[in-house]
Amino acid sequence: MEEEEEEEETQKEMEEEEARSELELSLEQGDPYLELERRHGMQPIFKIPTYVKEGNVKAYEPQMVSIGPYHHAKPHLIPMEVHKRRALLHFVQRSSGEPIQSYKSKLMEDVRQLKGSYAQLDDEEAWQDDNKFIELMMLDGCFIIEFMAFASVQDRFNDYARSDPIFGYNGYLVNRGFVRRDLMLVENQLPYLVLSTLITMGGRMILTPEITVDAFLSAFISGGENQGPCCHHILDIHLKGELGGQRERNKTELRYSASDFCQFGIQFKSVKSYESIKFDTYSAILNLPSIDIGEISVPTFLNMLAFERHIHGDLKLNSYIRLIDILVQSAKDVRVLQSQGIIVSYLGSDEAVVEVIKMFRKEALFGTLSQSYVQLKQMEKYCERRTIKWRRMIRVWISYLHDYYFSNPWTIISVVAAAILLVLTVIQAVYAVRSSNSNSSKSI
Repeated sequence: MEEEEEEEETQKEMEEEEARSELELSLEQGDPYLELERRHGMQPIFKIPTYVKEGNVKAYEPQMVSIGPYHHAKPHLIPMEVHKRRALLHFVQRSSGEPIQSYKSKLMEDVRQLKGSYAQLDDEEAWQDDNKFIELMMLDGCFIIEFMAFASVQDRFNDYARSDPIFGYNGYLVNRGFVRRDLMLVENQLPYLVLSTLITMGGRMILTPEITVDAFLSAFISGGENQGPCCHHILDIHLKGELGGQRERNKTELRYSASDFCQFGIQFKSVKSYESIKFDTYSAILNLPSIDIGEISVPTFLNMLAFERHIHGDLKLNSYIRLIDILVQSAKDVRVLQSQGIIVSYLGSDEAVVEVIKMFRKEALFGTLSQSYVQLKQMEKYCERRTIKWRRMIRVWISYLHDYYFSNPWTIISVVAAAILLVLTVIQAVYAVRSSNSNSSKSI
């Protein structure tokens, strides 16, 4: 018994000694986060805590393209790797003859600073190799630059196939929203230094005396003034543009619906061909092909839209569907277009038609050279005429009177009776004034 008690006491003493030694070791090591901050300063690229992501993971993690080390090689992002390599190839071939090794060597000069931009990178063994890390920086940096450049100087980029799924015109339109979304995630960032270094060395087709590195990056991200090299990464550029009120607002989001256009006196006429889409400013009539909406036609339209985006460059059907989407913002708009032969519905309600068109909106693209887009702009310009605005005000006023005072016989009778009573009151008042004046003159 005594021996067992002695063993237990000995074991307890050993555990206490071990705990003291671990505590002393921790105290000697200090706080690892303070050490990181001393070495690198605040690390602008970091992982969002799991408890913050919970319930909305997709808002914090890329769904199409990985940028940087945190999400690299995740299974659902691997398909984009081949396109990133193609972007690097085009960027280097288009540059002023600099070999790939020159870019890598230049970035390697700042490898410690670049690694220091990422929090918790020391915990990932895969990125301890400086060479592998720099290759990733260059690969992702070239992809970002190529994608940004296509938006601003695509007329100078003729080394991609027209049918390219990412860098062709239609491919860019299809994917720009998804790529841009992923470029705005804090876990999916690249240090500003990577982008500025690559553009400075190889961006001869991007940079001009008017377009500097900072201006190029700021214009794509914030749409406003140059945010300068003080930014940490793309998300930081966007944040500074937002806070400074310099981000370009989308002025085309809120547009007139079909019922709004009717208030301006615009009518719709059904035609057979998409080639005949046209707005006549003299008659104020928009010619549009009719669209059949039913359970069978919806999958057909969705597949035609996808096929046209992949094969055809004119986007006639896509643009037509986007125009219909703009015209139809409520069930009231559906009724307007049904009455004029533009929408033929086989669904149970007007609200169901609105939902189907919202579904089309997610798939369709608006080609800025299409007749649908051009004629929409013509209609909006027509509605800005002063005389047309006055006519709209009169129509809105008449419509208001009809809806609130002449919508049924009883309100009509009430309004007429009130009007007659008002007229009689005025006549009585006038008669009383005249009688008073006449008596006054007689007494004199």
